[in-house]
Amino acid sequence: MSLAVTVVAWLLAALLLVVGVAHLVAPGKVEPLVPEWWPAKRLTVYTSGIAEVVIGIGLLVSATRPWAAGVAVLMFLAYTLVHLDDLRHTAGASRLSDTTGGVVTRGVVNLAYAGLALFVCLG
Repeated sequence: MSLAVTVVAWLLAALLLVVGVAHLVAPGKVEPLVPEWWPAKRLTVYTSGIAEVVIGIGLLVSATRPWAAGVAVLMFLAYTLVHLDDLRHTAGASRLSDTTGGVVTRGVVNLAYAGLALFVCLG
Protein backbone atom coordinates (compact mmCIF):
# COMPACT_ATOMS: atom_id res chain seq x y z
CA MET A 1 0.00 0.00 0.00
CA SER A 2 1.36 3.39 -0.95
CA LEU A 3 2.30 6.07 1.52
CA ALA A 4 -0.32 8.42 0.01
CA VAL A 5 -3.11 5.87 0.62
CA THR A 6 -1.94 5.36 4.20
CA VAL A 7 -1.76 9.10 4.90
CA VAL A 8 -5.23 9.72 3.44
CA ALA A 9 -6.62 6.74 5.39
CA TRP A 10 -5.19 8.09 8.65
CA LEU A 11 -6.52 11.59 7.97
CA LEU A 12 -9.99 10.22 7.24
CA ALA A 13 -9.72 8.06 10.36
CA ALA A 14 -8.88 11.11 12.48
CA LEU A 15 -11.82 13.01 11.00
CA LEU A 16 -14.26 10.15 11.57
CA LEU A 17 -13.04 9.46 15.09
CA VAL A 18 -13.41 13.11 16.11
CA VAL A 19 -16.80 13.53 14.42
CA GLY A 20 -18.04 10.16 15.70
CA VAL A 21 -17.13 10.98 19.29
CA ALA A 22 -18.77 14.40 18.88
CA HIS A 23 -21.99 12.65 17.80
CA LEU A 24 -21.87 10.60 21.00
CA VAL A 25 -20.87 13.40 23.36
CA ALA A 26 -23.04 16.22 21.98
CA PRO A 27 -25.90 14.62 20.01
CA GLY A 28 -28.03 17.75 20.34
CA LYS A 29 -25.60 19.66 18.12
CA VAL A 30 -25.90 17.04 15.37
CA GLU A 31 -29.65 16.39 15.52
CA PRO A 32 -30.53 19.51 13.47
CA LEU A 33 -28.70 17.88 10.52
CA VAL A 34 -31.12 14.93 10.58
CA PRO A 35 -34.12 15.60 8.29
CA GLU A 36 -37.31 16.49 10.16
CA TRP A 37 -39.16 13.59 8.53
CA TRP A 38 -36.60 11.01 9.73
CA PRO A 39 -37.79 8.97 12.73
CA ALA A 40 -35.73 8.47 15.90
CA LYS A 41 -33.34 11.39 15.42
CA ARG A 42 -31.35 10.82 18.63
CA LEU A 43 -30.96 7.09 17.90
CA THR A 44 -29.82 7.96 14.37
CA VAL A 45 -27.20 10.39 15.72
CA TYR A 46 -25.87 7.80 18.18
CA THR A 47 -25.86 5.05 15.53
CA SER A 48 -24.05 7.20 13.00
CA GLY A 49 -21.55 8.25 15.67
CA ILE A 50 -20.79 4.62 16.51
CA ALA A 51 -20.50 3.82 12.79
CA GLU A 52 -18.06 6.69 12.29
CA VAL A 53 -15.89 5.52 15.18
CA VAL A 54 -15.89 1.92 13.92
CA ILE A 55 -15.06 3.01 10.38
CA GLY A 56 -12.32 5.30 11.71
CA ILE A 57 -10.75 2.43 13.62
CA GLY A 58 -11.08 0.22 10.54
CA LEU A 59 -9.17 2.77 8.48
CA LEU A 60 -6.27 2.63 10.93
CA VAL A 61 -5.79 -1.12 10.52
CA SER A 62 -4.30 -2.11 7.17
CA ALA A 63 -6.16 -5.44 7.07
CA THR A 64 -9.58 -3.75 7.40
CA ARG A 65 -8.73 -0.53 5.57
CA PRO A 66 -10.27 -1.39 2.17
CA TRP A 67 -13.53 -2.55 3.78
CA ALA A 68 -13.70 0.48 6.07
CA ALA A 69 -12.97 2.83 3.18
CA GLY A 70 -15.71 1.23 1.07
CA VAL A 71 -18.23 1.67 3.87
CA ALA A 72 -17.02 5.25 4.33
CA VAL A 73 -17.74 5.96 0.65
CA LEU A 74 -21.33 4.78 1.12
CA MET A 75 -21.73 6.73 4.34
CA PHE A 76 -20.42 9.98 2.84
CA LEU A 77 -22.70 9.56 -0.18
CA ALA A 78 -25.67 9.01 2.14
CA TYR A 79 -24.75 12.16 4.07
CA THR A 80 -24.60 14.04 0.74
CA LEU A 81 -28.18 12.98 0.00
CA VAL A 82 -29.26 14.26 3.40
CA HIS A 83 -27.65 17.62 2.62
CA LEU A 84 -29.48 17.73 -0.72
CA ASP A 85 -32.74 17.23 1.19
CA ASP A 86 -31.79 20.29 3.25
CA LEU A 87 -32.02 22.41 0.10
CA ARG A 88 -35.80 22.37 0.57
CA HIS A 89 -35.42 24.39 3.78
CA THR A 90 -32.93 27.16 3.04
CA ALA A 91 -35.40 30.05 2.86
CA GLY A 92 -35.03 32.26 5.91
CA ALA A 93 -32.07 30.30 7.27
CA SER A 94 -30.56 31.88 10.37
CA ARG A 95 -27.26 29.97 10.32
CA LEU A 96 -24.80 30.28 7.42
CA SER A 97 -24.54 26.48 7.17
CA ASP A 98 -28.31 26.31 6.56
CA THR A 99 -28.33 28.76 3.63
CA THR A 100 -28.33 27.43 0.07
CA GLY A 101 -24.59 28.08 -0.17
CA GLY A 102 -23.94 26.40 3.16
CA VAL A 103 -25.97 23.33 2.26
CA VAL A 104 -24.29 23.02 -1.14
CA THR A 105 -20.89 23.41 0.52
CA ARG A 106 -21.70 20.61 2.99
CA GLY A 107 -22.70 18.39 0.07
CA VAL A 108 -19.54 19.15 -1.89
CA VAL A 109 -17.37 18.51 1.17
CA ASN A 110 -19.04 15.13 1.69
CA LEU A 111 -18.47 14.26 -1.98
CA ALA A 112 -14.80 15.16 -1.51
CA TYR A 113 -14.64 12.88 1.55
CA ALA A 114 -16.29 10.12 -0.50
CA GLY A 115 -13.64 10.61 -3.21
CA LEU A 116 -10.84 10.35 -0.66
CA ALA A 117 -12.39 7.23 0.82
CA LEU A 118 -12.68 5.73 -2.68
CA PHE A 119 -9.00 6.53 -3.24
CA VAL A 120 -8.18 4.54 -0.07
CA CYS A 121 -10.58 1.74 -1.00
CA LEU A 122 -8.98 1.25 -4.41
CA GLY A 123 -5.58 1.60 -2.73
